[in-house]
Amino acid sequence: MKILYGPPGTGKTWRAAREAVRAVEPELYSDALGEADPDSALRRLHDSLVADGRILWVTFHPSYSYEDFVEGYRPIVDDAGQLAYRVVDGPFKSLCLRARFETDLQIGEQLTQAGGRPAGVVVDKDAGGWIVRVTPNHGRKVAESIDRYVPRFVMEQVLSKGCPDQIFSIPGKGLFELADYGLDPNDDDIPTPVGDETATTREGPVIRRVWAKRTGVLTTTEIGNASHYGAVLRRLRERQSNDPSKGSPVVLVIDEINRAEPSRVFGELLTLLETDKREGMPEEKKIWLPYSKTLFSVPANVSIIGTMNTVDRSLTALDFAMRRRFEFTLVPAESRLVPGDYGGVDVRALLSRVNGRVTILLGSGYEFGHAFLMEGRLEAIRASMSWAEEPDSSLRALAHVFKANILPTLAEYFHDDWSRIRAVAGEAKSGTESITLFETPPRDPQFFARLPDEYEFSETKSLTYARWWDPSGDNWDPERFQRFVVSLAAGE
Repeated sequence: MKILYGPPGTGKTWRAAREAVRAVEPELYSDALGEADPDSALRRLHDSLVADGRILWVTFHPSYSYEDFVEGYRPIVDDAGQLAYRVVDGPFKSLCLRARFETDLQIGEQLTQAGGRPAGVVVDKDAGGWIVRVTPNHGRKVAESIDRYVPRFVMEQVLSKGCPDQIFSIPGKGLFELADYGLDPNDDDIPTPVGDETATTREGPVIRRVWAKRTGVLTTTEIGNASHYGAVLRRLRERQSNDPSKGSPVVLVIDEINRAEPSRVFGELLTLLETDKREGMPEEKKIWLPYSKTLFSVPANVSIIGTMNTVDRSLTALDFAMRRRFEFTLVPAESRLVPGDYGGVDVRALLSRVNGRVTILLGSGYEFGHAFLMEGRLEAIRASMSWAEEPDSSLRALAHVFKANILPTLAEYFHDDWSRIRAVAGEAKSGTESITLFETPPRDPQFFARLPDEYEFSETKSLTYARWWDPSGDNWDPERFQRFVVSLAAGE
């Protein structure tokens, strides 16, 4: 349970991905670090774990709710073609269900029917379920194969209800023994026999209706024509462990965790986040879920990693109940990760200088992250521009970052107080020359004399960028811009 916090551009999301991989597969994480290109190796490992459903990413936003995150009613069309509402699991509940599987179905895995005949092959998967490719068995098929999605929450529900896999291949006509489909003739939900039905037999549609009602997540149509569901259920039942503590470790990564109201999003599950109250722990607690009306617990092998931007004032502050359940790790700006020489400029010193000035005025936590000026990002900007092949393209890339990122961010930090913005990164002195990135309005002494002494001139409220440092403009002056950034980095 960890939250990575810090100003923008410090690599919180990048680090969260690596932390997630380490939490899920620590040995494979260590092996990847030892490869020639550890970043690529970790990226491949991360992507495979996401596909495996063991790492799940969610981004909070102001309208994100408990119903989005845990469970809530969602509209569906029922068997009669009428609009109805069904309880649908959110990502957190789905991930907890995924954590209970000892091993997962693998891509390329061949599924079989009860008699051993092929029933389909798993061609893809995610945190929500599996895609099974099946071959139509009717004579009027329109394709050689069809991809069917099998949701994990459906499989978890039918497993918890003890449903036999035979229910997914109930014929449409004829009488069938109830016992062959896991039903007791004396159960209260078994309708009385009609017509040719006997005490122990019922028509196929009747058996489908009984199981559809029992599962609460399937329609009679889905039960009667979903042999791929039965094949997945059969394989999962073979692999599922009775001990929840033996399930596969999973991680939920919540990007921008403070953009929503986390206490409202987690709701009553806030209690279950504590380690000693997890499933299988001595102080295990179960919570009654308000929509599905079932008891729910959080497996011990579920981890949560959040990222939190500490600068954006529009974000919600975490309350103490949330804070005490997480370990907070600061992700600071690291000047050592930016180049010492890029286009003849010590970018490392430049970043340190600007951040030092921002810290003096605003305090710690408002620095620019190193991601703004890392060489890979600067090169990506340079390569994407029309001036990529120009000899001064590196300087142009730096000018682009100033114009698109640094100055607009300073405007947010200082609430458009351009006098402070100019003091931090808008002016520098090179020898006897004073260089500014802004246009100076023409002076009009007679006009100024008519204004009251306390009048606040517009240059403290807004400024216009000078055209000489526009990297895509005709007036671009590379020598002057280089003198400016070199002097700024030196503190002149």
